[in-house]
Amino acid sequence: MKNLAFIFSLISLSILGSCSSSKNTAYNKNLTEEIAENNNKTIPLLDRIRRLPGITLRGGTPYFMKSANQISGTATEPLYVLNGFILGNSFKSLDQLVDSATIKSIDALTGPEAASYGSRAASGVIKITTYQ
Repeated sequence: MKNLAFIFSLISLSILGSCSSSKNTAYNKNLTEEIAENNNKTIPLLDRIRRLPGITLRGGTPYFMKSANQISGTATEPLYVLNGFILGNSFKSLDQLVDSATIKSIDALTGPEAASYGSRAASGVIKITTYQ
């Protein structure tokens, strides 16, 4: 009977020991962010902008979905801002100026967030930050 109790206690300890919290299974957020950042360097600028919420492509140019005029169906390009400097409303000039591998972040601004850029930002703002 003592042997049975001894075996039972060994089994209990082995089960409890394997379920301990000393194992390092923690989610490594920094590593995940680094992998995502490295993957983004190989993605073209147009594809990175297209992934932003509310962006659609028309003829290879990004537009905000809600910026189209409801009557005529025409839309103007959003305002592009690079590192705080206004570049204008031409994606082609932005694409020639910026290398996708140097981009740190891309933000899509509409409504009150874009109002600080004036009337040129009526169709929204695409704000790009690069590594400096």
